[in-house]
Amino acid sequence: MAHSEPSSRVRFGPFEADLRTGELWREGSRVPLQEQPFQVLAALLGRPGDLVTREELRRRLWPRSVFTDFEHGLNKAVNKLRRTLDDLADEPRYVETLPRRGYRFVASVSGATTPSRPGGFRLIHGGRTYLLSPGANLIGRDPSCVLCLEASSVSRRHAEVVVFEGGACLRDLTSKNGTFRGEVRVTDIVPLADGDEIRIGTVRVQFRAAGRESTVTATSG
Repeated sequence: MAHSEPSSRVRFGPFEADLRTGELWREGSRVPLQEQPFQVLAALLGRPGDLVTREELRRRLWPRSVFTDFEHGLNKAVNKLRRTLDDLADEPRYVETLPRRGYRFVASVSGATTPSRPGGFRLIHGGRTYLLSPGANLIGRDPSCVLCLEASSVSRRHAEVVVFEGGACLRDLTSKNGTFRGEVRVTDIVPLADGDEIRIGTVRVQFRAAGRESTVTATSG
């Protein structure tokens, strides 16, 4: 059944970020921004006003690799983001540094649609409900994941659902057996709508939005 998809655009100052396409705009003009700096921005926009730790950003930017110099890589990504936003570390308008801990987005944020209430997005699997928090929600075999799936077809950090103001997106984390929305393999960041089926390897999970009741139980196979 056809259904409308949530908006993925978030506005702050003169900027607008599309979390689905990975694009940044300033007063109607597209601003070039590389993948890693944009992922830092997306993580911060997912939880404006909250601390996003360096470890959270490491897992988001380098989920499957042992990147021993990630401190340098993360600093570089943040510096590129600041240059793009015309921001200063000493007098931040957008990205505040919390020394040795992480970063916080300090500007006012607004979405293109009405924000969903906290806990409004969730995943249904095996008859259980898993509430999704703002920002990145990991799915995989790793016990630290929001939804931990003990299946051989699932990678340790397989995919993530990114919850932002007004919607949610699905992103594959270079998994071995793929992530699917319905029957279509996820090769980019894709928006999620209420009732969408997500396949993690061979495990099927249902995505639900605020104010809806689930009637489908996810199965594997």
